Amino acid sequence: MDLVADHVGIVVSDLERSKAFYRALGFVDGDERVMEDKTLSFMHLGDLAVELFAYAEPAIAVDHPDRTLGFKHLALATHDIDAVYAGLHEAGVIADDIAIREMPDGWRLLFFPDPDGMEIEIKQL
Repeated sequence: MDLVADHVGIVVSDLERSKAFYRALGFVDGDERVMEDKTLSFMHLGDLAVELFAYAEPAIAVDHPDRTLGFKHLALATHDIDAVYAGLHEAGVIADDIAIREMPDGWRLLFFPDPDGMEIEIKQL
């Protein structure tokens, strides 16, 4: 089988706010398509792409998004999680109550929400 990863689709409530958020993470703008009922906007970080879906009609909130079947979080990796943390905190992307988690076996992880509450994970390599 000849498959490669292409992109992840994410439904957002405010396209410009979400694009600004992903730009702060280092993503760059790609193609955008405006349709009658939605706008699709691609953003790229190296070989990873996210496709942001912004529907004309707002999405209905889910009572327990952490238990919803399907997409759980977007994970990114870095060699220097402390520098990433400092940069994201300074840019206002993460709040004061967000901290790097020190896990067993030396794992260091950072979890924070995107503008719509979807979890972003950054792990140190």
